[in-house]
Parts: sequence; structure tokens; C-alpha cells
Amino acid sequence: MESYKITLEFCGMEKEGTHVRLDDFIAELGRFSGIARNAEDVISGNAERSIYYRITDLTHNSPARVTIEACVKENQPDRREATLKEISSTMNKLKKGEQIKGENRFYLVDSMRYFAEPVGIKLSRLNVIFGNDKINLDEEFKARAALYVAPEESCTSTARGMLDAINIHGVDRIFWLYPEIGASKVQCLFPEKLFEMAKTALGKRVEVAGVFKYKVNAPYPHLAEVEEMMVFPSNDELPTFKDLFGIDPEMTNGLSCDDYIRKVRSAN
Repeated sequence: MESYKITLEFCGMEKEGTHVRLDDFIAELGRFSGIARNAEDVISGNAERSIYYRITDLTHNSPARVTIEACVKENQPDRREATLKEISSTMNKLKKGEQIKGENRFYLVDSMRYFAEPVGIKLSRLNVIFGNDKINLDEEFKARAALYVAPEESCTSTARGMLDAINIHGVDRIFWLYPEIGASKVQCLFPEKLFEMAKTALGKRVEVAGVFKYKVNAPYPHLAEVEEMMVFPSNDELPTFKDLFGIDPEMTNGLSCDDYIRKVRSAN
């Protein structure tokens, strides 16, 4: 790929003279940033991201256009081509109604659904351009993305992993759990009573219990409504073998170590 650039075209509603409101424009840029992050997660398989994005062109000639360039962070692997191809390929499949395989693309498709949500409400038109390929995110695109992420099942369960990225600015309290096995990450909604515990657990291993939600045919949960949580101590907080020496002096009931071990062995 010669160019690692994407152009977004926004056209406002007729009542606004096709101009885009400032808040809507800023929100859409943030939503597209979410698409980019989720696409890189699909490629890399983890939460470590090597790409950042910068604006290289910005015009307002009806429609408003912003060109974004993908750049590689210093000393990081170059995933730009694969990431941009993932975005364009998934958008084209949604546009054409083709099957999207792989449960790890749920967050990517959901972020595309979120990005296209203002179409027909706050935006009259929304296009994403990759070179000569222009993809129109219309009402049909919205419907197909919503259909992909809609059906789900739920069950009570537990999961262990690392707690990261707490967000309390919206209506819901959210943190992300990166499980030790299974899903690459699970979005967790948690009640106010767990707020202080969640803050202290940031970056630590935890076990959460609650209602886990699964998309139909997906093997792993994508969302959990957390009811209880346990925080595991970090490695430097755990006792060493030296710390355990003499921890229970009465364990042998007065016998020497040799006699106690001999007694235990003979009992077996």
C-alpha cells in the first residue's frame, strides 16, 4: 500500500444547510478512532498498539473532508497496511451484505455501527475513502452492522484477567477485563459499590462474577455485568518461601520435623 491515508466525508442535514455541527464532527472523529483501535486489535491479537493517526488535510467545501494518515510509533512493528485493509474489508463486507467471520471482529463491527449511527439523524451522508474505493455508510449499512451485533445470550459466570482502562464519564461505569484465556477483552459494567475496589485493581489480576453476555455463535463473552470482584495481590506482595519459614510452629504437635514427616509417610 503506497499511502496509509483515509479520508472521511461528512455532510450535515438540510436544516443545517448541510453544515456539520462542531460536537457531531468531534464525536465522529473519536468514533473513527475507535474503529482504528479495534482493527489493530484484530491484527495484533493484543492491546499493545503501534499505530497513531494524524490529520494531514481538512477542508469544508460541502461536504466537509478530513484526511487521516496512519503512522508507526518509534520502535514498534508496522501494522498499517494490514490494519487499514481490515477496516476497508470489513466495511465493504457490511456494505455488500457478505459474511463476516471471526468472533474477534465483534468490537470492530460494533464500532462501525456506532460510527454510522448519526446517518439520517445528524448527518445526511457519511463516506469513508481508501484511495479509489469510496464506501458510503448509509441506512442499509447501519442496519447490517446492527444486525451483526444484536442477537445475544447471557449466563452467570466468572472470569479472571487483568483489569484496565476504567471509564466513569458516561452513564455506565466501565472497565475492560483482559482474560487469561478466551476472549481478548471483555467490557465490564460495574456498580458504584465496586468503584473504589476497581480503582485500586487497575493493572492487577482480578476475578469478576456476574452476568456474562455472548453474541449468538460466539464462543466468548463480549460484555459482563459485574456483581462481585476479587483482587489478587501482585507478585511483589506475595510471601516468599523464606517468609513461610516457621509460620506455624505448632503444626507438628511437638514432634521434630523428621519424626513428623516419618509419621505422615507411615500414615499413607
